[in-house]
Amino acid sequence: MNAMTIRTLLLTALTTGALAAHGQGGEYVIQGIFNPTIADAQKKDLRPEPIDTILPDRPVNFDVLPVKARIPAKVDSLSAARLNVVQPQQKLYKGYVKGGFGLYTTPLGELYYDQARSRDNAWGLHVKHLSSAGGLNDVGPSRYSYNNVDGYYNQYIQNHEVGGRLMYDRRRVSYYGYADTDSLRALQNAVPAAEDDLKQYYNDIGFAARIRSLYKDSTLIAHDVGLEVHAYNNLSGSRETNMRLTADLSKAEQGDRLGLGILIDNNAYRGEQRNGLFGEVRSASLGDLRTNGTLIGLTPSITRQGDKYFVRIGAGLYVDAQGKTSFHFFPNAYASYSLFDDILVPYLGIEGERRRNSFRSLTRENPWLIARPALLNSSELYDVYGGLRGNFSSRVGFDVRASISATENRPLFVSAPNGVYGDQMAVVYDRVGSFNLSGEVSYRMDEVVRFHGRIDITQYDTDAELEPWNLPPYQLALGATYSLQNKLIATLEAQFLGARKAGYYEDPTDPSQALPIPPVTRDLDGYLDLHLGLEYRYTKRLSVFLDMSNLSASKYERWYRYPVQRGLLMGGATYSF
Repeated sequence: MNAMTIRTLLLTALTTGALAAHGQGGEYVIQGIFNPTIADAQKKDLRPEPIDTILPDRPVNFDVLPVKARIPAKVDSLSAARLNVVQPQQKLYKGYVKGGFGLYTTPLGELYYDQARSRDNAWGLHVKHLSSAGGLNDVGPSRYSYNNVDGYYNQYIQNHEVGGRLMYDRRRVSYYGYADTDSLRALQNAVPAAEDDLKQYYNDIGFAARIRSLYKDSTLIAHDVGLEVHAYNNLSGSRETNMRLTADLSKAEQGDRLGLGILIDNNAYRGEQRNGLFGEVRSASLGDLRTNGTLIGLTPSITRQGDKYFVRIGAGLYVDAQGKTSFHFFPNAYASYSLFDDILVPYLGIEGERRRNSFRSLTRENPWLIARPALLNSSELYDVYGGLRGNFSSRVGFDVRASISATENRPLFVSAPNGVYGDQMAVVYDRVGSFNLSGEVSYRMDEVVRFHGRIDITQYDTDAELEPWNLPPYQLALGATYSLQNKLIATLEAQFLGARKAGYYEDPTDPSQALPIPPVTRDLDGYLDLHLGLEYRYTKRLSVFLDMSNLSASKYERWYRYPVQRGLLMGGATYSF
């Protein structure tokens, strides 16, 4: 045997023994000399090497593939489209006429006629007639009428507007504030001339002139000067001539706005009483009551306005030469601040002024006055107010306010008998203080629905009079408008006045003199007056309307013994030409 064979047999024997030993005890026994050897490792050199940041330019090639898209031809039908072309300026009609007729023999006629558009001038005419046979039961004849003619002309020249206006107004009322009985009807039939004592006419003829600047440069003195004259009289012979000149001047100066208001008000009044008022023999004259005087006022002010604030400070200076000449000073100030881009705007202010009470202004407020009321001018001593206005959104706006005020010689109206029959009203003057809380809200949903509401709660204090005669402690006014595609328009208005106190002289003396006997207090109930108006626009030029007033058909009294008509219904049409 050679050496290789011997080594092979020896290795086989050792392996067999080792396997046997593992199978028996899990141990390996190798006998011999062991010489471990480590082989050489082949390692990579990973040392950092610098890389040049300048990369070589690689040419870019754009290839256009000659591919042609195949689009199959397809014909679609298109529906006809209606184009609504809006003209830059809509067409204006020069004329507008409105006519109607209602219950209680109530005709209505109204006409507007204007020049339409012009760069050089503008003129127009307005005529209106409204009358009624009255129709009230259990009271005297209650006929009334209203006639008005009003025309104007404006001329536009370089940087100015010059205009004039003519006015004529005639109103007729009836003194129906008494119980209609058979004995009174017999007295009227026996003395037909006594009918003149139960009605009153008021005629008003006036004209006005105005010149107003149209400067674009705010550093120039902007001015607005107006003159208005009225000749006013009644059936009993009382008459008044009033001339009122006003001027508003303003100029920008170093970021501020300087302003000055000028007032010259001259009034000549002559009151006459020729009927049987207050127990006098009918047609006996009580003589003339003359009141003349001039009221001059200056109202300087300075205004500063920023992005979020507005401040105006001024004063009112007045000289009143009616009767005994007197001087009056009133502070005027106003400030507001905008929060959150006009979402909330708090404001504060104080105002005061001297006011003219004329024969025309008193009879416009209460047409059932006696023929020759006494005239005294009033002073709003102060009106301190503060509030918060704003917008919850682009559709909802609001304004809440609280104020404290006092007015010297505020006119109040009391009732008195007119001889044998018919009640009339006289005016008394007193210092009246008031505390007022008011709130107003408006809502607009596009042009479809609009809503507005206002509430006033007022507490009054008087010095000489027992009560603030005929002044309501609270008032509520609501209004809504609904438009259906601008074809059918519905308007709803509601007015509520709280209970009031009325004064009644059972046996008065001449009302132009002081009344020593206090009046008897009468209670006037609160009332709710609902008005509903419907209009259907058949075309842009022709429409029909239906108006319903006093839907509750309540016979309430706005003044003592002077109830209103129950449920007035009137229908008619309008036409533009």
